[in-house]
Amino acid sequence: MEKKKNNAVEKAEKMQKPKKKQSSSGSNTKNSQSQEKLSKKQEKRQLKQQLKAEKRAKKQKLKEERQKIKAQKRIENAKLRAHKKAEKQKAKATRLREKKKRKQEKLEQKQRILEQKREKKEALKKETKQERKNRKLLEKNAKKEQKITAKREKQQKREQILAQKRAKKQEKKKKRQKNKGFGGWLAAVISLGVVSLVLASVLTYTLLMPSTTDTMLESSYQKSFYSTVEQVDNIDLNLSKILASKDKSAVQKYLVDTAINSELAENEIQQLPLHDQSKEYIAKMINQIGDYAKYLNNKLLDGQALTAKDRENLQNLYYANLDFKNALQEVMKNMGNGYSFSNLENAKNKDVLLESLNQLQNLSVQYPELIYDGPFSDGLDQREIKGLSTNTVSFDKAKENFVKIFNDYSFSKIESAGKTDGDIVCYNIEAVYEGERLYAQMSERDGKLIMFSYAGSCEQVGVERQTAIEKAQAFLKNMGLTNMKEVWFNLANNVYTINFASEQNGVILYPDLVKVRVCAETGTVIGIEAKTYYTNHTDRNVGRATASVQDAKSQVYDGINIESSRLVVVPFGQSGEKLCYEFSGEFEGQTYYVYIDANTLHQIEMFKVIESTEGTLLM
Repeated sequence: MEKKKNNAVEKAEKMQKPKKKQSSSGSNTKNSQSQEKLSKKQEKRQLKQQLKAEKRAKKQKLKEERQKIKAQKRIENAKLRAHKKAEKQKAKATRLREKKKRKQEKLEQKQRILEQKREKKEALKKETKQERKNRKLLEKNAKKEQKITAKREKQQKREQILAQKRAKKQEKKKKRQKNKGFGGWLAAVISLGVVSLVLASVLTYTLLMPSTTDTMLESSYQKSFYSTVEQVDNIDLNLSKILASKDKSAVQKYLVDTAINSELAENEIQQLPLHDQSKEYIAKMINQIGDYAKYLNNKLLDGQALTAKDRENLQNLYYANLDFKNALQEVMKNMGNGYSFSNLENAKNKDVLLESLNQLQNLSVQYPELIYDGPFSDGLDQREIKGLSTNTVSFDKAKENFVKIFNDYSFSKIESAGKTDGDIVCYNIEAVYEGERLYAQMSERDGKLIMFSYAGSCEQVGVERQTAIEKAQAFLKNMGLTNMKEVWFNLANNVYTINFASEQNGVILYPDLVKVRVCAETGTVIGIEAKTYYTNHTDRNVGRATASVQDAKSQVYDGINIESSRLVVVPFGQSGEKLCYEFSGEFEGQTYYVYIDANTLHQIEMFKVIESTEGTLLM
């Protein structure tokens, strides 16, 4: 009985043990399922956070790109406004001068008529009856003839105006077509650099500036001076804000404003009738402030931060501008009511404005050098001059070379005007051609023509475009420059400006650039700027493009209707160069030039062609 009982107990225990196992297994399954759910939730959360972070980064990148585009647009618009403003002032001065001239002619004509009337009255006193009758008949016939002639002239004038309108429309079409084939890196190279700014001011002043006796011109000088004061004050304000700001967006805004103020101030300074030596220091300082502001703005847009050295440079520029601001304020105090800006052309150092500018230049030893990746960097002055040897020549040899180059010019006087120091040391030569002054610089090394400007006037267009190009090429040949190809052409104020670059195996070398000015009336070469050429010209190993033209073309925006392409070498950074494909084409009625690296396929630069009163510009 007991044995049976034990067996029953054992059976009960066996039956209970498996049930315990089942219970444990079910619990484990539930735990693993809950862990899996939790893991999935965490993965979803992480993925969601990652997507949000990517979205934020993308949004920030788009915002920075938009800011960069806006900044560039503001600078471009400021340049256009400055151009238009300068042009309006010139046009006003010209109109007033012409009005004055017409008034004087009317007065002279009136005096002649009065004199004729007096003479006629005296003659009539002695006239007989028959003579009077004959005279009246002649006068009647003369009046009839005069009416017929006036009617004929009126008809001819109407036909002439219609013909001019038709010709103008044709010329516009031709110009648009011709400009399509030329490249445009030169605008960025030539328009930059203090020497070319000085040359531009010489040519503008000697060829375009109206008479100093014109009261309207005096008014425009006053306006330019006080606008300069205003822009220098704005630069001072913006630089002080940059130095006191930590926020990146705020600093970018102030940098863009500084760049715009610099553009406007430099434009106003160039309108003043100052000698080149008086302009040079302040022009460089103002340009360098604007250029450095653009450089730092691009640095911030690329995601970098301003370094301690950047801020130190900004502070030095701030103090340099402050000196200029204080000097201008002092000038305004000491000017007096009778001060005339028109007299600056012939004024000596005793003039209150010139005295202040000369003092600023004497303080330039305290002005720090700025070396950075920009066109107004002081580092550019330290570059090797590749296009000149180390052989120095005497002034007599330089003068001899000068006479050979200008063999078609009959000079009444040639004399030395001292020497100019700088990265290219030059002998200065002054000559007189057809009663007007010609100023030239011949390099001490090799005795090459670096620049010249002629003060003769050009009143109308009498020479065709192709003739002007041939005249310029012949002059370059006299200088010893061959394999030069015209790469840009512009007609403004009756002067052709033609830019040439050297060509090597079909590749245009934009760093080797020469700017030639030809009078459209006479076809005479009236200006040369060759410093860029002699600074950069050397025997190059251009290399081969690893990317095809089709690959490069695919990097250009699809909306641009590409019309031409070619291989070019363009300047890059302070002293570098890049082999690029140059594409020109139209987008929404505007012409663009796009430069794509022939190896990396990165866009190096883009220019837009703008038609203005100054002709065709690249911006």
